[in-house]
Amino acid sequence: QRPAVAWPPSAADFRQSAEPLERSRAMELRSRRPPASQIVGRTSRWCWWLPAAASVGLCSAASPSEDALRPDHEGFYDAYSVRWLEDWRDDDPVDVFYAEFLLAQWMLNTLPWNAYHSGLAFANNRSGERALFDFAPEDTSSVMAIVVPQVIPPGDAQWKAFLGDYELEWRDKAQMNFFRHWPETYTNFVRVGRLNGAVFRRFARWVQVEYRKRESFTPIEVVAPGQGNLLRSQMCHDFSSNGLWALHRDGVKLQAEDLIFRDHVLFYATSVRPSQGLPARAKRRRLRFLRALDLFMHRIRDEFTYVRVGLLSVWKLGLPAFMHTAEGDFELSLVPPFVNYCYLPLAIPPEAYSPFASTKLCALAMEANLSNTTAPLPWGPLIATEDRLDRTDVFVAMLLVALAAAFVPAAAAA
Repeated sequence: QRPAVAWPPSAADFRQSAEPLERSRAMELRSRRPPASQIVGRTSRWCWWLPAAASVGLCSAASPSEDALRPDHEGFYDAYSVRWLEDWRDDDPVDVFYAEFLLAQWMLNTLPWNAYHSGLAFANNRSGERALFDFAPEDTSSVMAIVVPQVIPPGDAQWKAFLGDYELEWRDKAQMNFFRHWPETYTNFVRVGRLNGAVFRRFARWVQVEYRKRESFTPIEVVAPGQGNLLRSQMCHDFSSNGLWALHRDGVKLQAEDLIFRDHVLFYATSVRPSQGLPARAKRRRLRFLRALDLFMHRIRDEFTYVRVGLLSVWKLGLPAFMHTAEGDFELSLVPPFVNYCYLPLAIPPEAYSPFASTKLCALAMEANLSNTTAPLPWGPLIATEDRLDRTDVFVAMLLVALAAAFVPAAAAA
């Protein structure tokens, strides 16, 4: 059973620590600054020390290694962090931990259901230094703000949105965070392996160069019953899993000292297909999906498992579902049980993850009740009727009927 946490973490706990350097550490860093004569030929990580005019010539003469850590203009690793990371010697014994803390708590049939945030923590057993990496959304105010977009019609003509003339604004931006300590918000640590300082620095480089390219937070994954994943999620736990695979590929033998469970938000579908560059009719269908789901939003905010009722109604109305990911937008062909929220064991590499593992704990039953759900009247049936009429063949058929009604009586009279 996961430990309960009495306090909720604040949004600031997701962000990179911005504590000012202690004076003694700042003086130590300054004393380590190499003379200008040693800068040329070394990696470009020292360019930040130089005035802009001088750095142009010196930095162009450097030949940085592909594996070298260096500060970058976005500030993920500042120059102090680069030097701090380089103090981890190649042969330093380093332990890696799966770290987590309680992020939120929902009520499910009067019982609490916990959601967790995770990251990868490292401890240098020689120096006592600690580091932690995690992946988090920029907007931590609400999960719904991440998965439900804002519809923006052109100008003040909101009615044009119903014609397919609108844009969607997503608030799913995400960022990698790096801490030179273990934040106090993290309360549970499970050791998963042992490595050395050289591997740790390569991991830090992998985070900076490879993983930080992922800039959106997608908490939902789509699975096909009997097949596997159709669309992967991209959230904090996925960084932790991908980070363990990066260490595994670097030769680290991983084995958790305790059983680890992670959260999964699962949508069930038979197929997905890209929906970028939608024509007007397809954009109208996507808006109808959002309008139909909005009929249940007040209940979903009270109890998150009510999402299943909303998706079941969408399915009964014959509407397609849509999903936004880092790779683009997709149209889903939903199937029962539509959605579930499950704890599954974290797959420790080289073990592969399966969404249909027998060991799991889910918030909802694996079979959905299809007989006791009705879309709210009158808007549910009206949206479905609108979707049926929004077809070219409907208008062709209506035109043929009108022509037949006009000419058949005239011909009979003649």
